[in-house]
Amino acid sequence: MPSSRRRYLRGCVATLGLASAGCLGSNGYIETSPIGTETTPELEAGAAAHKQSRETEPFVAWQQSLGSPITAPPISTGNGLYVGTESGTVKSFATADGSQQWMYDASDPIRAQPRCVGNTVFVVSGKEGLYEDHIVVALDTKTGAKQWTFSPGEWWLELLGATEEMVYVGTNTDAPSKQGRTLYALAVSDGSVQWSGEIGDQYEGAVRNGAIYVASYGRFYAYDAESGEQQWVTDVSDYYSQTMVADDDTLCYAADVDETRGTLVGVDSDTGETIWSYDDGFVTSTTLHGGTLYVGGTHVTALDPESGEQQWQAEQSGYVQQVPVGRRPTRKYGTTTGHRQ
Repeated sequence: MPSSRRRYLRGCVATLGLASAGCLGSNGYIETSPIGTETTPELEAGAAAHKQSRETEPFVAWQQSLGSPITAPPISTGNGLYVGTESGTVKSFATADGSQQWMYDASDPIRAQPRCVGNTVFVVSGKEGLYEDHIVVALDTKTGAKQWTFSPGEWWLELLGATEEMVYVGTNTDAPSKQGRTLYALAVSDGSVQWSGEIGDQYEGAVRNGAIYVASYGRFYAYDAESGEQQWVTDVSDYYSQTMVADDDTLCYAADVDETRGTLVGVDSDTGETIWSYDDGFVTSTTLHGGTLYVGGTHVTALDPESGEQQWQAEQSGYVQQVPVGRRPTRKYGTTTGHRQ
């Protein structure tokens, strides 16, 4: 089973919080803290001591109880934050004060992080058992009203990316394969199938520079995002899930290469041909931000994604987030400022 199935936050207590130090990234993720904690007397006392010491560590601006474990990371479009739960609810909260805007009940668990395009938020719901067909649901971001659904009857579904016109959905089963699965391009407006192509069981996808890239079990695929024409396909040995990132010219990922654990590889996004590799230590995570490729693992490192040239390296090990987190001291959430005074 693809490791993307292990992304779900099944063990989380149903509490969603927004920390003042959070920074909304280009991919729509927002750092939240804490998830899975409830306020205790010790925490309240700690908060008081924190205020008295005039430190500038993050504090919780608001938190909401969801009533069910979170099964997918929340996503934010700026003013609204959307999160799915094990009970099948999708809830929208105002990022400013945490007030609930609407709730949609899908009945079955929400399987993956929502995707937002314009005024539509997409979710996948369904059980995890064998032969349990998942369903894609398109919801209005302002009201939570259901706009359309898509269920091809091909077991589990994965949201792989979206543009203003199309959302990309892949099919998966319990027997990982390099091929034999389907990539669907659906119209954002009504869910109609615009094109489809063959892929393998997926780990993740990325839409960039007019292409949709799919990291599947043992193989990468690249399709023209609009026409569905396959651009290239290449085999990948022991790919490290959640390490694929793409800019206009280069696709980067980590995999075991020549028995070297966690080698970082850069390939030409137009052809799939390898143009550089980097194997200084073990790689656990990657992210692109501001034209720089950040790598976590044995060392936290910054690379040029086009050439693989190292820009700097920290001695300590670490895990890089989807985007670096920056403090916003003047940003306001309701009546509280970005840090305690």
